[in-house]
Amino acid sequence: MYDMTNLMTRYFKVKLKNQKIIDVEPPKLKVFREISKLSKTVTDDFGENEIDQLTEAVSLALSKNKQHYKVSKEQIESWFNYDELYDLLIAYFTWVSEITTTKN
Repeated sequence: MYDMTNLMTRYFKVKLKNQKIIDVEPPKLKVFREISKLSKTVTDDFGENEIDQLTEAVSLALSKNKQHYKVSKEQIESWFNYDELYDLLIAYFTWVSEITTTKN
């Protein structure tokens, strides 16, 4: 029998701009799909709607953490500039890629 309760959860440690350290849990497929889709659509036509969706997706991803600390869209918008958000997403996707390619 395959027992899903025996899976080892791995965390993505993040130090936020307010100095709080959180352990982000692996993303649910819905959140991962949204972040992935939005991060691939970054073009010159990246408008207000795409920015709202991306900040919402990053907020959802970071809010799913072991400490139960909620990170709001407003915090994402006030804490990060484009380069910082890009670096966060690169690190996040690298981590997701690593945990999906290694066994528990």
